[in-house]
Amino acid sequence: MKLKKYLEKENKTVADMSRDLNIVHSVILRWANGERTPSAENMAKIVAYTKGAVTANDFYGIEEKSE
Repeated sequence: MKLKKYLEKENKTVADMSRDLNIVHSVILRWANGERTPSAENMAKIVAYTKGAVTANDFYGIEEKSE
């Protein structure tokens, strides 16, 4: 799931996530809009924050294979 979609679904704002993760608002906004890709360290924070709903694959457009 894309980060922007996750935030909408969970009724959270970029400001909420910025405060919770202590990451600058504009950086998270760029991630949510697909303008930037998070570093490995921040990617791990996003996965943990979203409880796995948003993964690295979502930033790279890689679909998970279902068997």
